[in-house]
Amino acid sequence: MGEMTYKWYKLGHALRTVLDVEQHLSGIKPIGVYALYNETGLIYIGHSSDIITRITNHEKAHTLAKIKLFEGLTEAKEVEEKLIRRLKPPMNKDFTKVETETKNFSCALELDVWKAIKIKHAVKDVPVADIVNEALREQLERWIEIGNQAS
Repeated sequence: MGEMTYKWYKLGHALRTVLDVEQHLSGIKPIGVYALYNETGLIYIGHSSDIITRITNHEKAHTLAKIKLFEGLTEAKEVEEKLIRRLKPPMNKDFTKVETETKNFSCALELDVWKAIKIKHAVKDVPVADIVNEALREQLERWIEIGNQAS
């Protein structure tokens, strides 16, 4: 099984008519991935085993829909997930969450501490953020427990 088509189509009246005829003749509903847009751009990506009906009845207000057709639902789901992870549409919640919550911050480190971090980074091939988190976690273990209990 592979893609029925390799191209995204804008869903307009003419395309809906063509797909309705194909659906009627073949007895199957078109399966695919859809992308919804409004005036600001891409807002949502989804998949459906009946893509025309799904877009027509979609609860998210949109001004444009683009579709890509597939032979099977599994392939459509995989493509949907990849697109959501890469494009992060604002109305999609699945596949966009980071596994752990993080907070970026800036601080000044004493030079000897920075050198030690860079040496460990070079020797152990460990990301700097992991080195800093590990060191802070060891030093702040009790305070981390108190913070987790307060949450």
